[in-house]
Amino acid sequence: MDIKRALPRPQLRGVVRSFEERHAELGSAVLTWPVAARPHQILNIHLADPYRVRIDGGPSNVTPDMSLVGPQTYRRAQVYLSGTVHVFNILFQPTGLNRLVGINMTCLVNQDPAASDALGQSAITLDDLVRAAADFRGRVAAAEHWLGMLLDKRKPDGAIDHASRLLIAARGNARIEELVGKSGLSASQFQRRFATRVGLTPKLFARTIRFDRALIARRKTPRKSWTEIIHELGYFDQAHFIRECHAFTGLPPRSLSGDWDNIFFPADD
Repeated sequence: MDIKRALPRPQLRGVVRSFEERHAELGSAVLTWPVAARPHQILNIHLADPYRVRIDGGPSNVTPDMSLVGPQTYRRAQVYLSGTVHVFNILFQPTGLNRLVGINMTCLVNQDPAASDALGQSAITLDDLVRAAADFRGRVAAAEHWLGMLLDKRKPDGAIDHASRLLIAARGNARIEELVGKSGLSASQFQRRFATRVGLTPKLFARTIRFDRALIARRKTPRKSWTEIIHELGYFDQAHFIRECHAFTGLPPRSLSGDWDNIFFPADD
């Protein structure tokens, strides 16, 4: 699969982590993988054949040509790809969507609506700009233009923005109490504002980040044992990781093979 990636210009890095584009010719072959709990907020624009997605074991349905995927807190979806895969992605910072459009991010948890349902006419404008571009560089420029128009309208929430991005940088291993102390907010204010702007509570956000990093580490270094991975990521012990694995996938670690090896992860920052 051909993967292109670009970082946003400096002025936009408070709302966007990266842009990506994936292109593959699968023909009649079907590539499938489960979606575990994950912290990401991603906007997908399908430039060729859309994915099919099965939600909670139900029938598989075609995804919208442009969809917005919120943070996931359990194994909810199974994704199927075939034909021509060509998708342009915007990976947002944890508070990016809230800052851009004022959406209460709890509404997007475990959801993947058509982007126009969540963002309205603004999403249609982005779709038109991206599809009119001739190549990946042009699509990035189009997306940056759209983002710049929205960014001018809203101020950042410095305390929550800083805390959420620090949690990502620390791979989920930052003390929530210390983040609250540095925020200038009470614990209850911090919790409420964090959930509104990120979608998840600080603790659950940290847990999904760390678990996502465990799956990434397993994908990148398949010869490394789970014991090594969970030690590097700061889990208390093997029993702790097994409980998290059951919570986020419904399976023990030893069962995360087969389709689990196909998962698409956003590229590292």
